Amino acid sequence: MATRDTLTPKEAQCSSGADYAALALEALQEPADAAYAKELMDRVADDCQFTKDLAACAIAYKALGEQVRAEELLQTAEDYCMSGEEQVVLAEAKFKVLGDKAAALGAYEKALKETNNLDPLIDLAKDVMRVIADSAFAKKVLEKAEAKIARAVEYSKLAAASADHLLDKDYAEAIFNKAAEKLSSVPDLLALAGEVAKTLGDPQKAKALYQRALEGATDFAAAKTLIESAKQTGDAAFMQTALKKAGDLATATGEYIELAEGLAGVGDKAGATALLDKAEDAVAGLDEMQKLVAAVEAHLADDAERLARVKAKLEKRQANHARYMEFQQLEKDAVSVKQFLALAERVRLELEDPFYSAKLIEAAETLLDGTGYQFSRYKPILLAVDKNLDDTEWLSRLLDRAAENATDFIAFKDLVVTAAQLKHSELGVSRARAYLAMREAALAADADATVYDLAKLAEASFAATRDATEASRLLEAARAKASDHFALTHIGRLYASMGNGAKADEFYAAAAAACPSGDACIQFIDRLKGFALPAESLKKWYVECGTHLSEPADKLRWAEGIADALNDKAWATEVYGQLAGQFSGADTARFELSRRSRADLNYFGSTRRH
Repeated sequence: MATRDTLTPKEAQCSSGADYAALALEALQEPADAAYAKELMDRVADDCQFTKDLAACAIAYKALGEQVRAEELLQTAEDYCMSGEEQVVLAEAKFKVLGDKAAALGAYEKALKETNNLDPLIDLAKDVMRVIADSAFAKKVLEKAEAKIARAVEYSKLAAASADHLLDKDYAEAIFNKAAEKLSSVPDLLALAGEVAKTLGDPQKAKALYQRALEGATDFAAAKTLIESAKQTGDAAFMQTALKKAGDLATATGEYIELAEGLAGVGDKAGATALLDKAEDAVAGLDEMQKLVAAVEAHLADDAERLARVKAKLEKRQANHARYMEFQQLEKDAVSVKQFLALAERVRLELEDPFYSAKLIEAAETLLDGTGYQFSRYKPILLAVDKNLDDTEWLSRLLDRAAENATDFIAFKDLVVTAAQLKHSELGVSRARAYLAMREAALAADADATVYDLAKLAEASFAATRDATEASRLLEAARAKASDHFALTHIGRLYASMGNGAKADEFYAAAAAACPSGDACIQFIDRLKGFALPAESLKKWYVECGTHLSEPADKLRWAEGIADALNDKAWATEVYGQLAGQFSGADTARFELSRRSRADLNYFGSTRRH
């Protein structure tokens, strides 16, 4: 039971107006203590400076029955509102304090304009439904989110949000249909199929996606997953098709034997024979040779010539049994990706057995499959294939999968740099350039692409190819979108990192000219300080920035930056002397206080305590 006595200890945990407002609302629950709730609100409301706190206090005053006070705080909250997140808070307050759904929708509209990523947009739609239950506007929010997504997990998340929160399964189905049209990778289609069955409860739509996944499977791991899906559906024809598809994609003895046994189990002896042929060619050790002999004896015992041949090969393997046993034990003991890859390199160096190396690298890759894709984790697999095998098809698959999942800049940059530095350089460089071109085309088609998106692409391009001309082309395209000193300074830094000091200076000069106020000049020089520029360069650019200021107040703020940002008391004293006489009235006192606190070394006393 919430009373003054039980709630008072919670005050120590309150650090904001919103916290106190929540406590006040708790105090208004039965048995209500309105006096205590008002005491809490009166204590903090006048000190609130953020929209979140003001809006929360307004709602609390509304609950206390003080409508006028609630509306005053709501107006102040609106005056202070600066971001999309704050507009969401303001929308709820407008609806709860004023009962004005139209005003709440207006705030949500502003929030929508400033919200761009999938999860925040879904959260916004949920909030709209929670507060005003306007499914039309919530759907509008999700439609914007739809334009931002490209992966199966994102489509599934959006469809689930539509079904769960808008209760609109038709729209959820439409999202799934669009996903099915756009997605082509097997993992994406499989993930989508599972979500379709879960969200829509429609096995037939899921089966159609499984079929498309089978048609598009390009690696054994994907095909094997489809075999498991076929087992779950209980479709014998689909199972046989999946087994044959996997057989086309398999590369290791164990894979071929497993699939051959599967085909033999469904009565396809011809298919099983073809796979055992491949298994024989890919044997990578004594253990695999023994398994092959066992498989031939079990499924092709009537093929005397084949049986004699594989038994002879087994005897030859057994002659080197000690070496293979050593490596097989190491393989058995390996439990991590690092261990498998190290062993694969030893096999290449000591046994010159590429099939066995490939098997070990595949084992390492298998450890990662199903754990969620991250390029940093798959990168060692890529490098191991490049170093130990001559398998450009496998390399291409790994690179393309990485490109499909490189949704953030860090992963994308790492990918193109890694690709360009591969031992298989022709493949790697061509892939890197192709991914850069694809990313540039995607940015060109994205109305929301920013100057920083293009700048990041230029940075990745130069890091991968060391092609300064190409990187400069991208940076100049970024310049067309640069509208403030932040962006211009960023581009200048990238030119500097490329060794082009002249272009860096050009952009730093443009950034200085773009600073509209003294505060902006301080922001500008703080950014340059982070680039470890020498003191003389910092002073040069700060002087340049100051020459573009005309208002005395901005000049004064700029002068304060000399002391605060550059810690140059002597220069600050000189500049304050130049500014003296440019202020009158109340501004004179402001100027004098600023000068004494920043240019007068004895302002705080000759001895300072710390």
